[in-house]
Amino acid sequence: MNKQLMAIALTSTLVGTLCTANLASAQESRIQKTNDPEITDVTSDAIGGADAPSVRLAGLIRVNVNRSVTVFRSKGIAGVTTPGVGLVCIQPSSALNVSQIVPVVSIDFSKSVVGNNLVEYRSAGVGCPTGNIAVRTFVLDPDVNKRPDDGVAFTIVVP
Repeated sequence: MNKQLMAIALTSTLVGTLCTANLASAQESRIQKTNDPEITDVTSDAIGGADAPSVRLAGLIRVNVNRSVTVFRSKGIAGVTTPGVGLVCIQPSSALNVSQIVPVVSIDFSKSVVGNNLVEYRSAGVGCPTGNIAVRTFVLDPDVNKRPDDGVAFTIVVP
């Protein structure tokens, strides 16, 4: 085989290998990974399980990148839904007057998929069923300031 044919064969092999590696990398990036390794004895979808004696409602929640919801632990939460990207609706298990509560929300770094996150309580409840607590999750994006996003884990406490 002459040198030109060897160079063409080697180039084709390298391009094929790089394309395969890029495809594998792209597929791996779609798999949800959290900021910290999942080293915990808390099971996902754990409605209940929170030790929060002095509060009416508490939870550690994440909307996953596949749009499912994971409740890692909670107190006073009957269910959680996500009707839209970056919108989380929390249904209290007890009779809370959601128009009078003052919840505190905060990002959980360990269970979030990416960094630069933001979580906001939406007191008007827009987008959620009546009687639910509305929470918005965002990723801070330098091109658009902030954009609604899933994969953001947060805590919520209603004293």
